[in-house]
Amino acid sequence: MEHIVWDWNGTLFGDGAALIESTIEAFHAAGLPAVTRELYQRHHAQPIPLFYNRLAGRELSDAEQAALAVHFQTAYVKRRDTIPLTHDALTSLQRWQGAGRTQSLLSMYPHDELMPLVQRTGIAGFFAAVDGLRDGERGRKAPHLRRQLDELGFDPSTVLLVGDSVDDAVAARECGTQFRLYHAGRDALHARDHFAGMSIVDSLGEAVDAAL
Repeated sequence: MEHIVWDWNGTLFGDGAALIESTIEAFHAAGLPAVTRELYQRHHAQPIPLFYNRLAGRELSDAEQAALAVHFQTAYVKRRDTIPLTHDALTSLQRWQGAGRTQSLLSMYPHDELMPLVQRTGIAGFFAAVDGLRDGERGRKAPHLRRQLDELGFDPSTVLLVGDSVDDAVAARECGTQFRLYHAGRDALHARDHFAGMSIVDSLGEAVDAAL
């Protein structure tokens, strides 16, 4: 492998617990059925409106989706500034850079909010590119992965995507890259059986090992 594309939320950024807790809080604030950690992990999916429909057990109205988005953002922002990197994120980035390879960051988090977080954690200098969602973009990760690889000029067959969601695996397959899915245990966004038949790692270091 020549290049690693890292996911942000739940992968390099250790915010799995915060994402789950913020969703639980958002559903409570919106007066919708209670969400538990187990339900979150059992129903997690992209895009987020589909995920919320699954948690609610019905198709939510546009107004309900909008209210959940506001409540979630309020709950998440309260937690965001104290969230650390995943325990072996820094050493994994250093090892890959030390091997003379390149890496980039691709997130489904809004770009203007992503950049200050990446800069605060002190890891921006590791990346050839840092891309989040721009101008109201939503949806699946595959088009964004394809765009970043095109802009960087990499042959997808020489690239490893490291993420933590089924959508990451789908994006990798559609774009022709290899992938490893990081499962964070209790704070993972997906139940582990969602990754059945996929390449799973229990640490980011294992993903780097697979690529070296």
